[in-house]
Amino acid sequence: MTDPNTSRTLNSILLVVLLGAMAAALAALTIVTARAAGAAEDPDLQRVLARLAWLALVLLGGALVLLLWAVMRLARSRLPRPGRGAPTPYVDAWSLAGRRFQLPKDEPEPPEGEDAEKDEDSG
Repeated sequence: MTDPNTSRTLNSILLVVLLGAMAAALAALTIVTARAAGAAEDPDLQRVLARLAWLALVLLGGALVLLLWAVMRLARSRLPRPGRGAPTPYVDAWSLAGRRFQLPKDEPEPPEGEDAEKDEDSG
């Protein structure tokens, strides 16, 4: 069984290579169709080739964005990660909150029997 990190690295490299090839093909298509649109004498053909060149240019932009994302992801996975910070003395936030919690001492709590009698009288 291969190491998952090695497999992920190989997949990322393959993705970068394929996106680079796609970007190169789209760049070539953009250049060829733009030149053909400039040389065409028929206005309908010129308009179709110009639109095809714009479409290829937009797809090229998308491919370059994806290529940048893939390269950044590959570089991030290959760079060493910073170590964890020093541990804090507060390991358990719930126990710390329980030690800090204070009930207000302004009003004394009534006994349970008195509450039940008041509820019955008002209802």
